[in-house]
Amino acid sequence: MIGFVVCLISTAAAVFVQVEDYEKRLSAYHTAVREHQEEIRTWDTYRQINPKAHRKPNPLSIFNVGTEKSGADMVSIRLAIPIWEQQAQKQGSDNPFLSIFLTVDVIFVFKIVLSALAILFAYNTISGEREDGTLKLVLSNPIPRDTLIFGKYLGGMLSLFPIVVMSFAVGIVIAYAAPTTDFDVSDLLRLVMVLVVSLLYISICYLLGLLLSVWTKTAATTLILSMFIWGILTTVHSNVATFAVTKFPPSKSQPEEEALQQIDQLWEDFREERDAYILKEFGYKHPIHAIVTEGEMSLWMDTKTAGGIGFDEIYTPKPIHKMDTSKYQEILGYQEPFRIDYANKAEDILKRRENIDERNRQLARNVSRLSFADTYRFAVGTITGTDRESYNDFINQARSYKRQVVDYLAGKDAFSTRAWFSSDKGKAEFTDLPLFQHRYNSVSENLSRALGDIFILLAWNVILFMGAYLSFLRYDMS
Repeated sequence: MIGFVVCLISTAAAVFVQVEDYEKRLSAYHTAVREHQEEIRTWDTYRQINPKAHRKPNPLSIFNVGTEKSGADMVSIRLAIPIWEQQAQKQGSDNPFLSIFLTVDVIFVFKIVLSALAILFAYNTISGEREDGTLKLVLSNPIPRDTLIFGKYLGGMLSLFPIVVMSFAVGIVIAYAAPTTDFDVSDLLRLVMVLVVSLLYISICYLLGLLLSVWTKTAATTLILSMFIWGILTTVHSNVATFAVTKFPPSKSQPEEEALQQIDQLWEDFREERDAYILKEFGYKHPIHAIVTEGEMSLWMDTKTAGGIGFDEIYTPKPIHKMDTSKYQEILGYQEPFRIDYANKAEDILKRRENIDERNRQLARNVSRLSFADTYRFAVGTITGTDRESYNDFINQARSYKRQVVDYLAGKDAFSTRAWFSSDKGKAEFTDLPLFQHRYNSVSENLSRALGDIFILLAWNVILFMGAYLSFLRYDMS
């Protein structure tokens, strides 16, 4: 009863905190989307185009935070600037309670509190009865040992599973009652799968305590050894694996400074190739020289980079209404798609660094999977869509959206129109601009990703149960 009350209160408190935080993040998301839509209405020229890809908060992060609050919530789409993870922006503010509770969620409660409770249920099942003398008395009756060890396991599960189910059900009710949460059928299916995976994890923890209870002679020894192993597997192992791979990465990524220098050289190549082509095809040394004007002309030009990775040139000639820009528009029709191609080349350089870093992170996760506690965490993160792969999907969707925007502009011949740089003869139209829609993976996609981790949890159950079963069959009462 004490364990049930502790788990129930811990789960309810975690859900209350995470629901409040989710509401704040969802409000920040809606505000950001609304402000972006208002910003679109202020654009007069195609050159101003700067769509944004917003990541909608995942309601299942109420149960498993994962990487939901560690990544970017918004990616700004600039045509001449590569999409780089470090350039993405974080929106909204974190719940102040999280400074105390850190990222305590339902899965954290299950991973730590319920797993410790399972071990406390199991540590004296055999060694405790041996000390009390009741085990010898039980074995003096015509009861097969395999029946006895299976009964111990079944009794433990019938005690623990209702605690898990009731705590999880209370968490769902609290989350569902919140006015901002809107769980659909797929979300409920994911939560059912999370519950099943949680039961597998609790079973592993109980079997670990049961196995150690068979291997040791006294309950005190079982408890000390069980809690030591529990602490290693639930807390220490993952941090050590991550630190080791971070400190000694097997794959060395290109230093950031070197990558930025390489990108700077790329933009130098762009300018040289662009100017050479314009001189050869149009007879001008620079695009701005193609503007024909009556009388004097003043020119404001801004050449800027974004964090060393992007290159943009903004020309503001005045008075624009007295200028013939037909040749200039023709050059822009060549130059701007060419600039975008070079931005994609710069993005490839940055993506190579990201891919190497991701391989190192994947290695750290694979090493962490030696602990069934971390395997449980990865499986739940995959099912709920709050894992690292789901965040990477968002970044890739933003890159795909950028290609849609480029195709949209190309389809309107926007690069070579006067509306690209001036609204004096009509504003640019953005009524049919494609908007970004963040798409989460389907239940089947996430389940297929999580099958490997679920299989590992099943394997741990079989291995530990067989270990306890075979060890008890040869158990020596002397």
